[in-house]
Amino acid sequence: MLVLMPNSPRGVHRPLRRAFWGLLIAALPAIHAEEPRTATAPPTFDRVVEGLAPGVRYGIDVFQVPQAGAEARSLRRQADMVLPTASAIKTAIMIELFAKFPDGLDAPAPGLDAILKDDHPAVAHFDAKGRDEIRAGLSGASVRRIGRVMLGSEGATNLVYNAASNAAIALLGGPDETTRLIHSRDPAFAPIVVRRYMLTDRKVRGDNESSAEGLAAVLRRLASREIPGLDAATVEACRTAVEVSDDPGRGRRRFKDGALDSSPITRVSTGWYERPDGPPIVYVVMLAQDDPGAVPPAESAAGLQEAARRIAEAAVDALRGPSTP
Repeated sequence: MLVLMPNSPRGVHRPLRRAFWGLLIAALPAIHAEEPRTATAPPTFDRVVEGLAPGVRYGIDVFQVPQAGAEARSLRRQADMVLPTASAIKTAIMIELFAKFPDGLDAPAPGLDAILKDDHPAVAHFDAKGRDEIRAGLSGASVRRIGRVMLGSEGATNLVYNAASNAAIALLGGPDETTRLIHSRDPAFAPIVVRRYMLTDRKVRGDNESSAEGLAAVLRRLASREIPGLDAATVEACRTAVEVSDDPGRGRRRFKDGALDSSPITRVSTGWYERPDGPPIVYVVMLAQDDPGAVPPAESAAGLQEAARRIAEAAVDALRGPSTP
């Protein structure tokens, strides 16, 4: 059945129109595409997973984005295990930020000055010098710039990069409200939980967490340009906020990784590859180690980083198949 929205003067019923088209677009994948089938893991993939150090918890979700009339494949291991996200959670936060201000992405973020004051929980945990650095880097920033800085696609110091995410969380109403908004966007985002501002104590409120399949659901929406409740222009703004690089063999990669060196040591590799001769491939690899034992923490962290990269690349290569001449 085809449903038509009545014509109206410019600006009238715009929120209703946005919601209507968002719901319609969100329904399309379920109508026209089947879920990916499980693929055979390549030897490299199994070898790296099986070679993880004792006590390393992991979640892996790598799949071709389903498309109408084409079979998609996946490689998943413990994809429902909830683990720390580190900065990889920022992609979901950015979507909610842009969704809140779709018509003001290039305007100064409303209320940002108050958020950057010394006593606001978004920045209060930084020292005085750090807060001055944050204000120098973010004062007057637009919503779009905050999103790009927090995802690493626009250059900034590490402090400002993390503070931009905190500003986004505060603009959304704090960690609990940010979580509620993410869950309301798509039921598949339910595993994602924002508990704390970036660089605050991981033990006080607990870690920001998700399963691999929760983070992958966000990336699938971005890769397919189908985010419930968002119009096409806002979806494209979200996509272009994500950091990008080109790989001659695998295609264009949009990505957001995460790393935490305190316990549990965490490495998260997420993103998706696009190329003209095949469907997008989403990948999420989450690794966490509570106690590296006799291994120095820095060495353990480096090992997890390398393992996450190798797992993701082996899975993507197994799913993409040969290039079309």
